[in-house]
Formats: sequence, structure tokens, C-alpha cells
Amino acid sequence: MSKKRALLVLNGELNFKKSDLKRLISKKEIDCIIAVDGGANKLRGLKLIPDLIIGDLDSLTEQNKVYFNQHNVNIIKYPVEKDQTDGEIAVDYCQKNGFEELYLTAALGGRIDQQLANLNLLEYIYELNLRAEMISLNLEIALIGQNEKKEFLSKKGYRLSLLPQSKTVCGLTIKGCKYSLENQDIFRSQSRGISNLIEDERALIELKSGLLIYVLEKLE
Repeated sequence: MSKKRALLVLNGELNFKKSDLKRLISKKEIDCIIAVDGGANKLRGLKLIPDLIIGDLDSLTEQNKVYFNQHNVNIIKYPVEKDQTDGEIAVDYCQKNGFEELYLTAALGGRIDQQLANLNLLEYIYELNLRAEMISLNLEIALIGQNEKKEFLSKKGYRLSLLPQSKTVCGLTIKGCKYSLENQDIFRSQSRGISNLIEDERALIELKSGLLIYVLEKLE
């Protein structure tokens, strides 16, 4: 049985064209498009209809709210004063409704506090035992956890940065990149994993303990 996959469109910068986003939806076999509050405005701009709009709706324009109501989009409204971000609420919805893989877009750009909160949202998703990727045009961000391996295939020439999310990442191995490591520890307070370059058709990242954010970027 295939895994249920959701695309979460947040309220940052959405640098996909309509055709690019539709291609992503098809490639990732997305089952449900969820607009997180102001993310619905982004989709309206691309003339795409989400399956669900969720959040406190303080960023959703009244005009777009009317538009999506006319298109029978399911809208779940939460109070403005709450203990969670709209992104976290959307993740909880996905977890309760059986989604196992989440793809987040429009998660970067805009307010710096929201960007940091969205990056930390990857760890929240990880703690729920779900898989997640943050995707922008030419950019992919995700987590690698304890005893996990991550392969990058056909990504030669891409920039790859590794940032510890935990205080220490133990037993890190990097293969297929300009700067390789074998069973080394790296630390959140240092920048050793920044700006590597994939040089082989197959690159491998492996760690024994800790939590690591990777940033994969296609260079122009």
C-alpha cells in the first residue's frame, strides 16, 4: 500500500511557476494539497485550488476566502491566539489523517522568525515519525537522523551543506563529495559542514547519532 503524501503550501516565498508546481505534485504523487493560511493566496495567484485551507486565516484575504468558498474548498479555522504556528497545526492535521510523507513549499523568505520556525518544523515532523522535505526552486532541505543513510543520485555539481540540528552529530561519513569524512563528529557551534560540492553520480551521507539538516542546492 502506497504512502499518503501531502503538499503543504506555507506563506513564505513561492518561487514555483504553475507548471513547475504541477510537475512537482505529479512527481511526488501528492494526494492532498494543503494551503497553510496565507499559502492559499499563493495558490490563488497560480490559479490552483487546494484540497484544504487550514490556520487562523489572519493572512488569507477576504476576496480569496470568498473565492475558495465558491470552489467548495474545505476551510478549517483556528483562533488567532494559540500556542502553535499554522504550520504546526497543518502537520498535526496530516499526522491525524494518516499522511506519512510531507512536502513543504513557500517555507522560506519573508519574516526571519517564521523561516526559523519552519526549519524547526522539520524536527517536529521527525519526532512524529513522519518524513518531510522542504522544497523550493532548485533547493531541497530535510533531516537525516540517527543511524540513517541518505543517498544523492545524479546530483553531480550540486552544493550540499550539512548543519547539525543536535548539539553534536557523531560518526558522520560523507562520500562522493569534494570534502569527504569518515566516521567524524561535527558540532552545531561550528560550520564544518557548510558548502560542500557533490562530485560523483552517487553521494552518501551517513551518521551514527544526532540530527542533521541537509541543504541541497542546484547551482546555476
